[in-house]
Amino acid sequence: MSERELTELEQQAIAWDRTCARARAVAATIREHAADHPVVKTVRPDRDRILVALHVTDQAQWTEWRRYFGIEHVTEQPLPYAVCAEGHRDGVRVSVVAYDVPQVRARATEAAARPFLFEGTVYDLALPQQDKQGDRWYFQGERREDGMPLLSMDGRPERCTLANVVTQVGPLTPVTTTSTPVTREDGEAA
Repeated sequence: MSERELTELEQQAIAWDRTCARARAVAATIREHAADHPVVKTVRPDRDRILVALHVTDQAQWTEWRRYFGIEHVTEQPLPYAVCAEGHRDGVRVSVVAYDVPQVRARATEAAARPFLFEGTVYDLALPQQDKQGDRWYFQGERREDGMPLLSMDGRPERCTLANVVTQVGPLTPVTTTSTPVTREDGEAA
């Protein structure tokens, strides 16, 4: 006895069930990844997408989660107390509410001697910025015509835009302490 062919509606129902099951599986993977992250408050599947709530206390946290979910700054929807954004993880749509992001950005702007907002992150151009490879980038006061800061690495004459540095070797973290070599009493390096 041969099986009957599924109708188009039955095929759509099966595809929907698979899509929802995929969202549940990806949500479980995100929960495992987020288990040690106090920023993550909830992760739950909602049919064919995933809903995530974050409580952000530092702008580096939001940068990290934006990267993880593939969220672009231009898609953020700012609210007085949070930022809402859409992204994707493993092919599943993710809707994120990141609480306190506006307040975190405001504090970073107030604390910076030379604040510059790029892609939702406030950079203090008065401080060296360290990239993911450990190299340090410095703002020497030069900008492109559109206002984008130009950075140089270790005093080299070549300049790169902040945008290119962030894209190629980011994320950047401010260097707030300077290391001083340990010296002996006679002034020589130990």
